[in-house]
Amino acid sequence: MRRFFVLAGLLLCTACAGLAQDYPKIETAPAFMYIRTSSGINPFLLNGRVVSPQPLNCVGGGGTFAYNFSSLIGIAADLGGCKILANNAAVGNTIDGNEFTYLFGPRLTYRSGSKFEPFVEVNFGGTRISVSCKSTAIPCVNATGGRTFSTNAFALTAGGGFQVKLNHKFSLRLVQAEYLYTRFGNNCALAGCSNNNSQNSFRLKSGVVINW
Repeated sequence: MRRFFVLAGLLLCTACAGLAQDYPKIETAPAFMYIRTSSGINPFLLNGRVVSPQPLNCVGGGGTFAYNFSSLIGIAADLGGCKILANNAAVGNTIDGNEFTYLFGPRLTYRSGSKFEPFVEVNFGGTRISVSCKSTAIPCVNATGGRTFSTNAFALTAGGGFQVKLNHKFSLRLVQAEYLYTRFGNNCALAGCSNNNSQNSFRLKSGVVINW
């Protein structure tokens, strides 16, 4: 009889421990990524007509690796790369480039036992932008400061989103919307940098979360 109670106690302790840790210790999340950056350039005259520079769009993908210290508090590493889609009347489609972000920071996730799990986070790190000119057109060469250009800068993001738990292993991160701040400075060859010390962007991500 005493062995029965000892065994029952051990099973109860195991069950309680399992309930207390009913959250993934590690989350990996491959995702689609979209960045929209304001040009930071005022309208100007070009060949007798007014040109209004359009924001730059960057489309690609990436992922996050998060370690959860508890059901609420975690820390995440966020990596992503995208291709810059030039849509600027001054340079046409002669610009080719990409951007890579590498960010790290704390994350707070609210887990109440339901399938809906909202979260907020702040990340710090850097970004690297590489741009090349695909032609000898003067506007293109002027925009890049030459035929090719690349540089690194400080970056941070602040925002959040929510995910829907599908089962114990997988979740669907429907929306992750963030403010992206970068500081390339006035020594950047790109016109968008030399007219503005800092750049303000919007970043959107969506993907699948794998729980471990």
